[in-house]
Amino acid sequence: MFSVILSLSLIVAATAAGPVPPGYILGPQGVSCEAACLDTFRTCVPHVVTDDSTKIFEELGIDCSKKPSAQGGKWWAADQPSYSSDPQDVNYGECLGYIGTPNISSCGAAESSVRRVCQCGALLEPSSALTFGTGLSGGSVPAAETTLFAHQIAPGHVGVMNHFWSTCSPAAETNLLVRYYIDGEANASIAMHPAMAAGTGFDDPSAPWGTKWIGLGAGKGGGQAWFHNIKIPFQKSIRITIQADKSYGGFYIIVRGGLDLPLVVGDVTLPPTARMQLQKFEGRVDPLQVLDIVNVPKGFSGQHFMSALAVNNSGVGLNFLEGCYHMYDPADQAFPGTVLSTGTEDYFDSGWYFNAGEFHLPVSGMTHLVNQPKNVTEWSAYRFHEMDPLRFGNGFRLTWRCGDMTGSAPDGGGKCYTQTGGPPVGNPVCEHVISYAWVYVWPN
Repeated sequence: MFSVILSLSLIVAATAAGPVPPGYILGPQGVSCEAACLDTFRTCVPHVVTDDSTKIFEELGIDCSKKPSAQGGKWWAADQPSYSSDPQDVNYGECLGYIGTPNISSCGAAESSVRRVCQCGALLEPSSALTFGTGLSGGSVPAAETTLFAHQIAPGHVGVMNHFWSTCSPAAETNLLVRYYIDGEANASIAMHPAMAAGTGFDDPSAPWGTKWIGLGAGKGGGQAWFHNIKIPFQKSIRITIQADKSYGGFYIIVRGGLDLPLVVGDVTLPPTARMQLQKFEGRVDPLQVLDIVNVPKGFSGQHFMSALAVNNSGVGLNFLEGCYHMYDPADQAFPGTVLSTGTEDYFDSGWYFNAGEFHLPVSGMTHLVNQPKNVTEWSAYRFHEMDPLRFGNGFRLTWRCGDMTGSAPDGGGKCYTQTGGPPVGNPVCEHVISYAWVYVWPN
């Protein structure tokens, strides 16, 4: 509290002297000052000094002279002072609410069409809390990427995010993207849709089901409640953001973690320098094309933790399930590397094109299957490598193929051992593929 009061006194003094003091920012469009300041691990100061002029906008790079301000620049909304940056907004290009601003402004207010003038104060102090996190109840998931949670820890400690849960309408969930920025990185190591993070494609609403790692606690066509308890370590800081294609209300989310927890996956204790990566692919995969599910360069050790795969086509069928999984350690190991499965359904601990239907088991599961000839084929599944860790010491590749081909092989069975020249098994078609691969890596 002392640091916030001190910042306020400095703001007033500096503004009276002339230039806008450090700490003032123009937040991203549609984002509250609270979230905008959290982007840089700072607190929001609920007070903005304008001196009833546009000077503060000009200092922030905005020319207010191009268009007269609505209501003569007088303050009328909690998201002001602000600049209308949305071309679809009636006030586009105007500087708003800089005259008669209240002494206390709202840090949490946001409007989808404007960029707020914010004062960011003290840096968040490194925390020694053993358990940390946040929750949002009945809020909104915005169209602009918005910081939900930011947390820093002191040197010599390791933090681990270990719980995620969210629920919202099916439309919002389909478009929700959650990002985890680890240790100040510019590009998020983890950017996930909750359903695929729980190994489920096509937003399959079948519920309830769960393992200790992932699950769906509500669904059946209504609001869905996805969770995962995947361990996401960090050494300095974590910042979690949310975003959708447009603003949706009725959004609930919980994220939680702990300090200096043992980073153990199955029987393997990971080093404190381990970093979780979510390696993703989305797009078309041609028949017999090999897809890198995971690709880690030389110079890194690690352990692959979880794979999730979703495939669809126009009712051509399930022959893509003939595709084999291969592991290469190091990444440039010669084909066939280590054959991990003799078909796709084999990798996910099933067989015969999943003829027993959907299942959700501790190690693996088949979470969605629709097969309507000449209409639509959809399929998704997950697999953990907790019981059978896929460890590597100097780079790593994990590959999957859209279907496979037969041919001669050392063991007398050609599939999985033939790269080129053999006939395909059936007619494999992968018009759209989504792959999520969670892998721990650390430098050698």
